[in-house]
Amino acid sequence: MTTSWITARTVLFRSGAPDAAVGELAECLRQSGVDRLALRRMPGAATALQSTTLCEVAKAVDGLLEVDLGGVAVAGWRRYDRLRGAATRTRSGGAEQVALFEHEISQSYRPRLDVSVGGSPVGEFALELCVAMLLQPLTATVRDGMLAALGPGDCTVTVSVRAPEIGPIMVRKRIIRAATMVDLRRPIPLVAPQPVSLGGPAVSGPPLGGQTRSRPNR
Repeated sequence: MTTSWITARTVLFRSGAPDAAVGELAECLRQSGVDRLALRRMPGAATALQSTTLCEVAKAVDGLLEVDLGGVAVAGWRRYDRLRGAATRTRSGGAEQVALFEHEISQSYRPRLDVSVGGSPVGEFALELCVAMLLQPLTATVRDGMLAALGPGDCTVTVSVRAPEIGPIMVRKRIIRAATMVDLRRPIPLVAPQPVSLGGPAVSGPPLGGQTRSRPNR
C-alpha cells in the first residue's frame, strides 16, 4: 500500500528535490532545441531571456508530470475483461481471485504550450507525455465488485517526454512493485454499481474508465 502517489515525475527524477528536477528538465529542453520553438518569433533572443524562458517552460512541463501511475493502471484494468467479469459477478457480494497475464497499459497526454514575453506571444509548441507499463503476471483479489488486493508482481514503467517537431526530450524507465504503485487503502471500484430499482425503469450509471489503452499479452 502507498501513503502517497507514485507519479510520472518519480520515474523521471526518482525522489530528487523539485528544483533539481526542474533544472535537469530545463537542460534536457535546451539540448533538444526547445528554446527555438519557445522563442521562434524572437530569433536572436538574448541568452538571459532564453535561459529564463527555458526555466519557465521546464516548470510548466514539470507540472504535467503529476500523473498518478496507479490511476493509469486502474483505468486500464477497468477495461480488462477478466477483471470486469469478476467485478460484475461479485458486486452483490463475494470475492474472486483473478490471475492476470503479462499485459501492457499505456496512456498519452498531448498538451500545447503557448509562450509569451511581456504579454506578447513569441512561440508555441506541442508536447507528448507517454506513460507505458509492462506488468508481469500477478493475482488480483476482487471483492464486492472492487479491486481489493494485488499479489506480488513487478511493473516496468517507461515515461517519455517528446515534442513532435524535434523528437524525444527525455525517456526513462523504472521497475515498481504493482502493489506499491496502486493505493489500495480503500477498495477501488472496477464497474458501475448495480442500479437500484425504485419502481420505475432501471437507470444505470455511466461506465468507468477513460482513454487508457490496455492490451493483455496472452
